[in-house]
Amino acid sequence: MHTRHHLTLLLVSVLFAVGPALAQTEVDALRLSTLRPGGTARSAGLANAFGAVGADPVAIGAGFGLYRTSELSITPVVEVNDVDAIAYGITTGDTKARFAINNLALIINSPAEAGSNWRSSTYGVVLDRQESHNRRSQSVARGVRSTFLEDLAIQADGIRQNSIFDALPFTAGLAWETFAIDPINPNDSLSTTYIPAIPFGSPTEQIHTIDSRGANSNTAFFYAGNYEDRLYIGASLGITSHRFRRVTTHQETSEDTNLDLETATWTEELNTTGNGFNLKLGFIGRVTDRLRLGASFHSPQWMQLSDAYVTDMVTTFRTLDTLGNDRYTSASPDGVFTYRIQTPWRMVASAAYIAGKNGLVSLDYEYHDPRRSRFRTADRLINTYDYRLENEAVALSFTPMHSVRVGTEWRFGTWYYRMGWALSTNAFVENDVRRGSTWKNYAGGLGYRNDHVAVDFGMNLGLQEDRSFPYSQFLVDPTVLNRRDLRFLVTFSIRT
Repeated sequence: MHTRHHLTLLLVSVLFAVGPALAQTEVDALRLSTLRPGGTARSAGLANAFGAVGADPVAIGAGFGLYRTSELSITPVVEVNDVDAIAYGITTGDTKARFAINNLALIINSPAEAGSNWRSSTYGVVLDRQESHNRRSQSVARGVRSTFLEDLAIQADGIRQNSIFDALPFTAGLAWETFAIDPINPNDSLSTTYIPAIPFGSPTEQIHTIDSRGANSNTAFFYAGNYEDRLYIGASLGITSHRFRRVTTHQETSEDTNLDLETATWTEELNTTGNGFNLKLGFIGRVTDRLRLGASFHSPQWMQLSDAYVTDMVTTFRTLDTLGNDRYTSASPDGVFTYRIQTPWRMVASAAYIAGKNGLVSLDYEYHDPRRSRFRTADRLINTYDYRLENEAVALSFTPMHSVRVGTEWRFGTWYYRMGWALSTNAFVENDVRRGSTWKNYAGGLGYRNDHVAVDFGMNLGLQEDRSFPYSQFLVDPTVLNRRDLRFLVTFSIRT
């Protein structure tokens, strides 16, 4: 296990050097494969523990076999995402809010002919927003005795001075153009060894900001059948979508006023877009009038994605050069890259106890293995890159994930009261320095329903501690990110 840990760190270090140019790393694979049910206000109130409950737009698959009527529903959401970043003993908070449509569903129920063992068929389409990337974090640290310029100097090592920008236009080339790294021997034009303009060990103030937005979403076309009110089966074809934009800014200010370089600011903008598809199959069995058991299989997502990225660097100095300049800028060319990814398959087992018309208790268990994510080239005839390093980093960095969701709903006349709780284990292996805490979700809600109209309100609070590094983890301490994701959902539905 000790050897495995060091191999993981080595792969992460290698990928850091090429990451800004390609942007496909194990962290990107995890982002693309992290899918939590978006759902409706009703399902959110039960922490989305709906596998064996059914008759809700979150229950894509066999759960739709429990519908008795047709339904049209829409679920807007307001999300407020807070992040407290702790770096070198300093805590900095940030908040970002967004309004979106979380779920939109058209469900058509078609009763079977009298005397048929198949009681009904249900089909339609559901748009579900499964994972939000809308958040902003900023960490501030002082007296940090390392610099990201050391990373860039290491990257440039072995490259002649007049070739650095052409060889590394998204990373060290920018530092060279803005005098943030210098040759170790300025008088030797053939020197290929470099040092940062802020020496390693000199104290700096560092401000690291990440501002992201976007979401993973799934548009599912489904069919479900009801056999003798005992067995419910269903299948769906999902069109998946990934939209992600991230702007990362890292600024360092030298606290040693005797150094000429005062500030160095690095900015990277990444836009990732793409689409794909997946399949879902499932069944629910009514064991007794009060107990239901279910299971479903979710295929991998097969997606093709495009990255558009650009980086720039700005430096300011304490003294003027011979032309009277103390500020230098350099920008990379526009980068574009297309690739494919296959995310892990998933399995969900579920159970629900139905207390007649009074209420219910539901339990879901979900398993998936992030190590099974695989990057692949978009076109082997044009690009022969095999993603071996990236896929090895995926396999070594992660561990199988287990999720548990528990929910309950109780009825009093036309009013329904709900609560729930969920957790997902952390994706990183036990000895990975990036490993954070288990994700926990606390849920609650209420609803009003009559024969044709329903209005539901749900609320979720998600809590998790993550760890990340502003640059190479061999040079800087981790930043601890305490995340609080609060969602308010309202569902309006009409049944016929």
